[in-house]
Amino acid sequence: MGLDITVVAADWEHLARIPAEERLDALTDAVHPYFCCDACEEADRAVRSGWARPLGVPWCAEYRFAGTTGTYAWHFWLAELWQVARGSAEPGLRDGLDAFLGGLVWDGPYYDEDDEDPDAEDPPALRGFPHDPEPWRPRLLLGRTPDEVPALARAWQDVAPRLAELRGPVAAADFDWSGWPDTFDGATALMREWGEVVTGAAARGWGLVGLPL
Repeated sequence: MGLDITVVAADWEHLARIPAEERLDALTDAVHPYFCCDACEEADRAVRSGWARPLGVPWCAEYRFAGTTGTYAWHFWLAELWQVARGSAEPGLRDGLDAFLGGLVWDGPYYDEDDEDPDAEDPPALRGFPHDPEPWRPRLLLGRTPDEVPALARAWQDVAPRLAELRGPVAAADFDWSGWPDTFDGATALMREWGEVVTGAAARGWGLVGLPL
C-alpha cells in the first residue's frame, strides 16, 4: 500500500499539555486505537465521509474523504493539477486557490523538492507544531495552527462560488491522470471536501494535522 493521509482537527490547548515527542502518537491512538469495543467499531463503520469524532475523545475529530481512503495520490495529483492549470486561471481566483491549496496540499509555484539548500524553508504542508523543539517531522503531512486555519476558511469562502471558472483552465492544462475520469469534477469535488475540513476546524477553533495513516 502507498501513502495515505488521515486529517484530524485538534484542540491545540490539549495538545500543548502533551509532551512534544508524544503528540503524534496521542493523535494516532485517538483516531486509530489499538483496542476498540464493538460499539466503537460499529460507530466508526457508520461514518463513510465527513467528520467523525473518536469515541470518548472530546479534543479531536477526524475528517473522512469520500472515495480517497487508502491513498494520498488524489491529494498529490490535485496539487500537480493546480501547478499546471493555475497560469490560465483568472488572477483573483488564482490568488485565492494559491492561498487555499498552498495551506493544505500544494507546496507553492517555486518550491523545488530536490533543493537541498539547508537554509531553504520547508514546504508549508510539512511544518509541524508551533514551539516544537523539532518543528519539522517527516511523519507529519499537514500542520496548521488554530491561528492559521481561519485564513484558509476565508480563502475557501472566496473561491468556492467560482469553481466553475476552473473548467477551462483544467481542460487546457497538460494533465492526464486515470484516477479522475473527469478531471474537473474529481478535482473540484476534492477541493470541496478540503473546504469542509477548514470550515469545520475553524468553527471549532482547532488546528489541523495530517497523519500518514
